[in-house]
Amino acid sequence: MLTKRDVRIGNVSGATGDSPHAMRRMAEDGNVDVIVGDWLSEMNIAWNSITKDQDPTLGYEPGFLTQLTESIDVIAEKGIKVITNAGALNTEALAVKVQQMCLEKGHKELIIATVLGDDISETVTDPTKVEKLLHLDHPEWALKNWQLEPYSGVAYIGAWGIVEGIRAGADIVICGRVTDASPVIGAAAWWHNWAKDDWDRLAGGLVAGQCGPYVTGANFSGFKDMLSQLIDLAFPIAEISRDGTCIITKPEAHAGAVTKHNTISQFLYELQGEQYLNPDVVANLHDICIEEIAPNRVKVHGVTGSPPPPTTKAMIAAKGGYQAEATFYINGLDVSEKVAMMRNQLFHIFKDHNFSKFSIEMYGSPASNPSSQQAGTVFLRVFAQAKRKEDISADKFKIPIYALRMQSYPGYHMNLDFRTMDPKPFMEIFPVVVPMASLHLETHVLGDGTRKAIAIDPPSVTSQYPNIRDSYETSNPTDLAEFGATQMAPLGSIVHARSGDKADNSNIGFFVRNADEYPWIQSFLTIARVKILFGDDWTKGENHLQRRVERCEFPNILAVHFRVLDFLDGGIASSSRIDGLGKGIGEYLRSKVVPVPVKFLNRGCI
Repeated sequence: MLTKRDVRIGNVSGATGDSPHAMRRMAEDGNVDVIVGDWLSEMNIAWNSITKDQDPTLGYEPGFLTQLTESIDVIAEKGIKVITNAGALNTEALAVKVQQMCLEKGHKELIIATVLGDDISETVTDPTKVEKLLHLDHPEWALKNWQLEPYSGVAYIGAWGIVEGIRAGADIVICGRVTDASPVIGAAAWWHNWAKDDWDRLAGGLVAGQCGPYVTGANFSGFKDMLSQLIDLAFPIAEISRDGTCIITKPEAHAGAVTKHNTISQFLYELQGEQYLNPDVVANLHDICIEEIAPNRVKVHGVTGSPPPPTTKAMIAAKGGYQAEATFYINGLDVSEKVAMMRNQLFHIFKDHNFSKFSIEMYGSPASNPSSQQAGTVFLRVFAQAKRKEDISADKFKIPIYALRMQSYPGYHMNLDFRTMDPKPFMEIFPVVVPMASLHLETHVLGDGTRKAIAIDPPSVTSQYPNIRDSYETSNPTDLAEFGATQMAPLGSIVHARSGDKADNSNIGFFVRNADEYPWIQSFLTIARVKILFGDDWTKGENHLQRRVERCEFPNILAVHFRVLDFLDGGIASSSRIDGLGKGIGEYLRSKVVPVPVKFLNRGCI
């Protein structure tokens, strides 16, 4: 029997607000069978909760509809399948909009399907049904004891609803909170007719699905060698084979580059450790191999799969209250003393505040003999949250802050966009685990005034996995003296890094370019060392005592990975951190000066 060729799946979005013309370009130049994109994150799930609260007809990602409208003629002509999670919290409303647009564009033959059942808002807002819902990372925390009242909830569901939709004839499949990789897993499983227990193949699809424009050169610590290529970047294509291995590439006509090292960087992003848990499969990643087989062609293999857990993650959102902020700029001499003056004044005017969160943070470092005023300027960010709008109203925040301008530090100036000081709503999130069997999942295939419903069964084979991930130091550490003479230099002189977020947790992957450097990074980057490298950040925040660090290794790609729990001040939806997504943590740690073996530095810096 002839083996079906590899399926070519083009990615056109890594998050909401990504390149507005990526879908059209991929449809025109990618020679792809399927177009997928990720429009969701914990951040805009919370945003969509607010949007839907204000207008029940909204709550989906309109950017997808804009891209599809621009691209639909090419997509229809070439017979490309489209799979998206842009339904967010209102999948059916988006499907209606897409169906109307297709009819208006003259493509009445296109069939739309929706995957439903991820929205568990009715469950989590019913006090009688939240009794057993426990926190994802802290099973000792129960949702029923959360101080906030749940407003909405979405469960991260898998790929088989997508598969059934395409098998039923759908050209466009619209989902809500399927996992980031589910559109890719679903496309590959449909194309190659994988079974639900093809664990190794499904795991390969899971790894291929963790993709985006990052893998063509963006957010890569080795960007300096690619500067001329990093304009108007391409989006990637995954060529997935029947056995689940894949080749990551890109349209030849588009800029950027797919290399071994930026593919490793993207792989390390947002990991949970050596095992990646998903509602359809668990990917065992320890032995992953990433090899550059030709220019802009990187092969990913060595991943195996195991049955999924009987549960999946769900993100519960609640109305957290209101927040506001102000920014002061400080330059010249005596910056520390000026900051102290502002702190004293701010604490005085807010001594009787009723804020639930309040922070005054300086960003940047004072410059000596700066070349311009801009080069010598730091900023002081004042951030506040309150449960009630009246506790952060203009007379409680904006007016007192603005009144300080005439009694402030020498050279006072501030951000004159005073809208940032007006209260705006925010959501807080609480990640839980829910049984897959408790979800009522269906795929609806929409016809001309008709709707066909297909039930999606939960996994029939599952495995239990520990709440706390495996964490370990290197098994055979090398005495650092064996690497010879050292020189104080930034860690990033020879080490790449990539960081990101999962709820309140930060993930940082470090890797080196050469095999003989790997025993050094294994032995040097211990859990204790990483805590030291964090510096003052390690002890910031009211929850710093409960933090823990998990460590694992990926020897075939010369990488060491850390997961830092409870580090992001509650997660992006409500964080007071300026880097609430943790994107800059890896680069911060690379900038720390450490003793680096001279023999490695002599090879040239990254």
